[in-house]
Amino acid sequence: MSEKILPGSTIGIIGGGVVSYQLVVSAKKMGYKVAVLSESKNCIAGKAADMHYISDINDAVYLLKLSEISDVVTVVTEKLDKETYRYLAEKTLFAQNMYSHSIIKNRYLQKQFLDAHSINITPYESAVVVSDIYDAAERIGYPCIIKQENRRHYNEDSSLIIHSAYEINKAVPLIQQGLCIVESYIEVESEWEVTLCVNDEGYYTIFPFMRMEKTNVNDLFYIQSFDEWDDLKKESTNQMELITKVIASELGVSGTVKVTFFLTKEGNLYVNNISIFPKEYDILTMTSCNLSIFDMHIKSICNFMIPPVTQLSPTYLLPIGEEKKEDIANLMDKKNKWQFFIYEGFRYENIYAFAQVYPTNLQESLQEIKYTGLISDSVNVQDGQSEKR
Repeated sequence: MSEKILPGSTIGIIGGGVVSYQLVVSAKKMGYKVAVLSESKNCIAGKAADMHYISDINDAVYLLKLSEISDVVTVVTEKLDKETYRYLAEKTLFAQNMYSHSIIKNRYLQKQFLDAHSINITPYESAVVVSDIYDAAERIGYPCIIKQENRRHYNEDSSLIIHSAYEINKAVPLIQQGLCIVESYIEVESEWEVTLCVNDEGYYTIFPFMRMEKTNVNDLFYIQSFDEWDDLKKESTNQMELITKVIASELGVSGTVKVTFFLTKEGNLYVNNISIFPKEYDILTMTSCNLSIFDMHIKSICNFMIPPVTQLSPTYLLPIGEEKKEDIANLMDKKNKWQFFIYEGFRYENIYAFAQVYPTNLQESLQEIKYTGLISDSVNVQDGQSEKR
């Protein structure tokens, strides 16, 4: 894949939902036709696309139909089987690949991949039976985290923290479903995400870092995105950028690569997760940057030159839970300077919408957000940053 995919061509998107919808919007404003393959006739992306195929994501008949009319195909779901990736690679130009998919979907393979490239991760061992968990926990130490080998879809993930050997029986339902990862628990000061978009020739750009912070409301997180961080050392910034570039290069994909990091109070960085397509919360870049992650993903898979990203404004993105659904109109009226995103089909069932805030004073803005109840009063705010975790 080295030729440019020109406007007027057709981009195939596998997977529905808000991410797919935003990619459809970005592609169409650049002059592309779009075909979407999703599993729901009510898919918001399918309604916006030129063509919408409704089928199981791995259905060979509809995959063939999509590949026949598409000049390039991109995937925005983790549901695809290995055979589907192999099939697509044979039929059409494919922005991602089977290798990268296995890395993002399988925790054990991802940790092996990171280990092989000398990238720092939390200590771990694999477990096939319950006795393996006992042995691994003794070596790693308590507390530890038990996770299933394969990631589930969206918010269906299963993992648990074990504080002593007496609690290991709680992991039986997980180990009965297959191989598990026993991972050391570390005290995290902050969690970061770095997003890189890269084309087939290796030209790339990196978006302003995102910092994930707990709201202490229904296990939701809010996101801060700034060009500069007073409490993030330049050394840590450079390390995260370098690691993200190495991972993107080794995965060999075109489009979006996301890497999330844990940072400890001692300044140690650990890679927590890798992803190869945009996320719903990337909507924050639609108004805070000169080009959004969705725009850049389309440019990347079509092999256009990748321009540098400029942040137009620092921003907060706040999840609004389902329990706030009845109050949303009142909130929109009171906070008329905020940007609200209310779509059908957010993949996390407990999220109804997002609100985006452009702070002029960090401390005052976060206090204002707390008064709405979107961030709990138990989240301490100091100098414009929430208390470190």
